[in-house]
Amino acid sequence: MVDQEDTHMLFQPTFGNRPEQYIGRDAVIEQFMEGLREPVGSRNRCTLFLGQRGMGKTALLLELSDRASKAGYIVARVTAHEGMPGSIIEQFQLNGSPYFMDEKRKLTGISAGALGFSFGLTFSEAAERQYGFRAKMSLLCDKLAEKGKGALILIDEVRTSAAMREVAASYQELVGDRKNIAIAMAGLPHAVSSVLNDSVLTFLNRATKVVLGTISTNQIRAYYERAFRSTGLSVSDDMLDRAASATHGFPYLMQLIGYYIIQYTPKGGIVDDSIMDKAEKASMLDMKDNVFKPILTPLSDNDRIFLKALARCGETTTTAKLQAALGKRGPAIQPYRKRLIEAGVIEAPRRGELVFAVPYLADFLLNS
Repeated sequence: MVDQEDTHMLFQPTFGNRPEQYIGRDAVIEQFMEGLREPVGSRNRCTLFLGQRGMGKTALLLELSDRASKAGYIVARVTAHEGMPGSIIEQFQLNGSPYFMDEKRKLTGISAGALGFSFGLTFSEAAERQYGFRAKMSLLCDKLAEKGKGALILIDEVRTSAAMREVAASYQELVGDRKNIAIAMAGLPHAVSSVLNDSVLTFLNRATKVVLGTISTNQIRAYYERAFRSTGLSVSDDMLDRAASATHGFPYLMQLIGYYIIQYTPKGGIVDDSIMDKAEKASMLDMKDNVFKPILTPLSDNDRIFLKALARCGETTTTAKLQAALGKRGPAIQPYRKRLIEAGVIEAPRRGELVFAVPYLADFLLNS
């Protein structure tokens, strides 16, 4: 087996982690980075990333954090929760403080010169007591601007909540005040849909929305080739083709299969069909626990009946064929179809057709 440390950065098949190289999202990343270079208020400065579990949403936010930091932005990266506004303030203070290490003198009270700060990015007692999230963010944006820095908020697992309303409404007001601020949010399709339908958050419908789909298997194959050979493994073109094809372009599955191939291959050994069989089997067990079950658990019994019928119909199914399998007329299946598309479980690649959005989910349904 290859030593664990040899694979530490190549493959990270754990939610919330990121491998050494983030592949397949260059256009998405560049679009957002271009927004940071555009004037305040640009649509691309407010972006919503939608994707099912395993599509690489968290890894994407981590990549954006690194790139934005290099481009002159102080980043506050949080997971959505009720204390989120306070966490965002703390992140900006922590990550921005190195740029204010020269400000040692203690200031008292609030004055125009102090901008509500006692020293560095620490608020004066009066500002801490009197100001809310919106006012503190305005002060921080002004203070960061003194050092030529912008502010970027990254929110993972976005969902509707009082905290989300406060952050989003404040962001809109700060943009109106021409503060150098941007925001990117990532979440499950149905959670983002709920956010967009919230009466307080309707302005987010004007944000750039990016649906994170699968990655090109050619890109995955190229990465596999570099990764495997960098660890001293011998892998043929046929095995590279098989490994890349087995991922179906699903980012989490790419991480799983790559990880298990390296784990199951003796150091300096050859990747063969037996290694691939074991790697695929182990990957499916992880997919079952970390993707399939979380996707299916919130669904109703009727949703599951719909999905099982879809699975029995084949890889790509026409609406007419599915209606026949369910014994229902067109209007009767529309609510399920709409809900499951919004949840990111199925897709409609063409008019009158349906497919599963997550690879191997159909097989899991048929065997469970």
